[in-house]
Amino acid sequence: MSKICMGCGIALQDSDEQALGYTPNLENNYCKRCFRLKNYGEKRIEERILDEDILKKVNSNTGMAFFFVDFLNINRYSLALYQKINIPKVLVISKSDILRKEMKYEKIKLWLKKVYHINDPILFISNKKKSYSENIFKVLDNYGYHKAYIMGITNAGKSTFLNSILAKHGIKKEILASNKPNTTLDFIKLKIDSYTLYDTPGFSYLNDQNIINKELKMTSFIVKPKTTFVIQDYKFYFPKENKVTFYGNIPINRIYKENKQDHLLNIPANYDIVLPGIGFINIKMSTEVYVSASNIEVRCDISEVEYE
Repeated sequence: MSKICMGCGIALQDSDEQALGYTPNLENNYCKRCFRLKNYGEKRIEERILDEDILKKVNSNTGMAFFFVDFLNINRYSLALYQKINIPKVLVISKSDILRKEMKYEKIKLWLKKVYHINDPILFISNKKKSYSENIFKVLDNYGYHKAYIMGITNAGKSTFLNSILAKHGIKKEILASNKPNTTLDFIKLKIDSYTLYDTPGFSYLNDQNIINKELKMTSFIVKPKTTFVIQDYKFYFPKENKVTFYGNIPINRIYKENKQDHLLNIPANYDIVLPGIGFINIKMSTEVYVSASNIEVRCDISEVEYE
């Protein structure tokens, strides 16, 4: 059997330097592409695997899927991908270090059930608390599986998670962790005791942002009439006064003049405007907001969910 590159998952070969998987030495753990990505940050932007191809390959097999998504990428797009997984699955909220102290795990679970209809098991893992990585084996044991597919949004922390498991089990291999999208191009098989884990290519995300690894900032504003918020490429025009709170770690610019955008949203009180990969804006009073993009998601805020 051919040796697999620990970066992209492509079979290593030393015959065609222009083809994927090329390495001058078949004893290497990485192909030339992944070696240069790991050490120099180089990436050929044309390389990509389709989301539907990932889903098709997993759904045609047996085992259990663990779908990784960080809190800033919980949205209808990423969770629609999750719902397309047909084998038994677990939603994994990665990088839980960024969650604010008032964001309790049990309340987030109830919110995910109410807003996104997630009825499957939910795990929270932390980059800082490595012991959390062992929870995957407990879940597999509980459901009687020994094969798992590690799936999720690009940059959600899959590779870091797997590397922590490999290190804990004394396996001297390392999955290439990179903030470049589509680093992994095929499934990487990992054997750990009686378990088989597959690192899968990451699903594409809506914004080309580096996902934050520190606690979410919470910034509140009194919004004056005729105010526009500019957040990255998004613009939000408030014709009337309001109170809002932005959860995210990037700057907000405000423009104080009439600046209507192309799309009108009617937002109920205490609902969120979702900015995938960036953050979300909680709107305190029901209002109209003109927005620059047509696919903006509006959802019930976590604080609206009552404990059952």
